[in-house]
Amino acid sequence: MSTIHPISKLINDQTLYKKGAHILYMYNDFDKYIENAVQFSYEGKTEDTVVFFIYQPEIIEQIKEEISIRELPSSNLIFLNTLDFYLRDDKLDITGVQSRLNVLFEPYFHQGFSIRIWGKVPIENVHSALRDLKLHECTCDQFIRENKIMSICPYSGYTTPAFIQNELLKSHTHFLTDDEYCLSPFYHEKNHRYPSTNELERLQRIESQNEELLNKNAHLMNENNVIKGKKQIIEQSEKKLRTIIDKLPLPVIIRQKSEILFSNQEAKNQFEIDLESFFHYFDTELDQSPEELLLEQPDDNKHVFLVKSINTSFEGKEAILHSFVDLTKEKENEDLMVRSEKLNIAGELAVSIAHEVRNPLTAIKGFIDILKTSGQKKEKYFSIIENELSRIEQISSELLLLAKPHSENRKNHNIVQLMNDVKLLLTSQANMKSIEFNLEVPSDEIIVNCEETKIKQVFINLVKNAIEASSDGGNITLAIRKREARVQVQVIDEGTGISQEVLAKIGEPFYTTKEKGTGIGLMICYQIIENHEGTIDVESEVGVGTTFTITLQTVH
Repeated sequence: MSTIHPISKLINDQTLYKKGAHILYMYNDFDKYIENAVQFSYEGKTEDTVVFFIYQPEIIEQIKEEISIRELPSSNLIFLNTLDFYLRDDKLDITGVQSRLNVLFEPYFHQGFSIRIWGKVPIENVHSALRDLKLHECTCDQFIRENKIMSICPYSGYTTPAFIQNELLKSHTHFLTDDEYCLSPFYHEKNHRYPSTNELERLQRIESQNEELLNKNAHLMNENNVIKGKKQIIEQSEKKLRTIIDKLPLPVIIRQKSEILFSNQEAKNQFEIDLESFFHYFDTELDQSPEELLLEQPDDNKHVFLVKSINTSFEGKEAILHSFVDLTKEKENEDLMVRSEKLNIAGELAVSIAHEVRNPLTAIKGFIDILKTSGQKKEKYFSIIENELSRIEQISSELLLLAKPHSENRKNHNIVQLMNDVKLLLTSQANMKSIEFNLEVPSDEIIVNCEETKIKQVFINLVKNAIEASSDGGNITLAIRKREARVQVQVIDEGTGISQEVLAKIGEPFYTTKEKGTGIGLMICYQIIENHEGTIDVESEVGVGTTFTITLQTVH
């Protein structure tokens, strides 16, 4: 075996000319292939040697160009188109090839020329080529040996399957690569016989299996191309989306747990905190993902953000996308509005208080003037002055109670027991008008978390109002009803009822229908229930009665 110019060794081996040589050339390097073809065209060539190149036109042109560049002799070089020479109706024309060989070479044999062939059988252009290729190569091998021809049959090492190469080695005397050559390990004269039925069936099975594999491979390649196409589309979409997100005027962050996968420019500009530590806190410390978030920057600036979070996929990873809308200015404006509303309410309260206090003060001043000038008995005037001063004291006490800051001193209490206490406390006042209390309870114990004195104050106020609104001999029902995680307590009277016009003003400060009322009592009730995360609802019908419904959360 030689590694230096194997084609030269073959060409100059005189024993091959005596017997002929049918050489299988499996090439991998196209440049070396052209080099070997050019060398085959001239090395060891005498005036009575003819070289036939049977190949594709474009390859023939490259060989001609290389021969011309090297200024090599081009006499007795004959070039033929491989498709025209070997094929007929896209099949190997075995009979036709044999006939064309005889017609083409016969004149040269008579004149004593030696013949070399560099012939490429175009199997890539033939469907199911194995059977015909084996018959063709066996026939050619006999022809070559009989006429002592040196023939090189080149096949691409990249596109020729191993099972075809193995069959070709059976009908070729030598095996040549780009750099080496040797005797064919499978060559034997018995392979020249026409294949038996079993042999043809074997070749058919091999070809069928190969075709099936080729179809599967083509299908996989198509699927792979589809996947590649989809991947490219996804990558292009992600690139566009990344560009769009990066240009958004609000911060956007994509993360997997505490790892930041992507943050747009606005997020980098606005957030100076350690985002990985922050998201660790976000996931572990907060009960659920909040919609509003307070962030304190290193410069002590506090910002409130509206946070929207969605599950997504980023660069093949499951991730969460957060977008942040800065609500700081809006919150500041809200605070200003609340402050402004409070000032307006304070102004309205001041006006109402001035009217409420001025009336008894005017009466007191008038009666003092009468006392100064009157010589009559003064006890009646003293009594009126005392009543008006008591009215001022009542207004002051209720205002102080309303203004008292809300305290958190809650404990678990049985609302049924609280209502029993209220009923017992006001029974004597109800008895004075022959009013009967009806207490309706679903169970002996319903627990609520509350401040006992304040909740009692609410129900005492409502029940007293019901007593005052009821006629003698009426009924007042205290009904407790369980509603899943809440409890409803209703104070139902059979009094005169409240008109819709008056009902709309219930709870407003200093609005009352009582002759000596201040209107602050109900306002205090609303505030207490609101501080307990509860609600007060009122239903009333003139001439039928009124129902106050208080709803509170229960403790499980």
